[in-house]
Amino acid sequence: MQDEPSVAVTAGWYPDPVGAYELRYHNGQSWTGDVSSGGVRHVSPIPPAPEAERSGTPALVLGIITLCIGWIPFVSLVAFGTGLAAVIVGLRRRRSPGSRSAANLGIVTGAIGLLFAIGGTWLAFVIVDAVAEYDDPGPHRIELTACGEVDGITEAGGSLTNLDDRTRSYTIEVSFDGDRSASTQLDDVEPGTTASFVVEVDLRFDELDCAVTSVNGPRPFGFDVGT
Repeated sequence: MQDEPSVAVTAGWYPDPVGAYELRYHNGQSWTGDVSSGGVRHVSPIPPAPEAERSGTPALVLGIITLCIGWIPFVSLVAFGTGLAAVIVGLRRRRSPGSRSAANLGIVTGAIGLLFAIGGTWLAFVIVDAVAEYDDPGPHRIELTACGEVDGITEAGGSLTNLDDRTRSYTIEVSFDGDRSASTQLDDVEPGTTASFVVEVDLRFDELDCAVTSVNGPRPFGFDVGT
């Protein structure tokens, strides 16, 4: 087994990279057949191994993958597996002198990637909670009291009463003439409180008919998720 030529290795005894003996002698350029177990020396040529098996590259690759995907919500769950694999493979491969640099980098990138994965998983829970709150506005009563044109702008107005026992925010969608819809948001409506709302569209209709089509919770992160 040959080491990577760019890595400087001090001649000496190291754990046998093959695992057949306790120690194997490295002459500073390559592994030798000089081995030792329990203080008894033997001669056993080291068998050739694929490049990927005798280097720390796999650990580094796994670590880089973890860094790239760890911060992505939901995908971060996969990053836990690649990050742990990078650390474990790196710890195993660093015993070989010619593999230490790449193996150590794999351990570092894998560990940092695991921190990213924790953040990505936390963000996934935040997204799930925000969507669940949007889908469940809680008990409420809504009434549409006005529908007409004001200064060339078509408006629909009404009131919403929060029947829940905690403060709620709402996204109210109104359709105009069954063709065009628009929405508005009511923020921080206290329990038992009635708040007024107005939805506007810059259009005129021959036959105006307004109707509330949906009432949801606050838009997740301010994004309009209405259809």
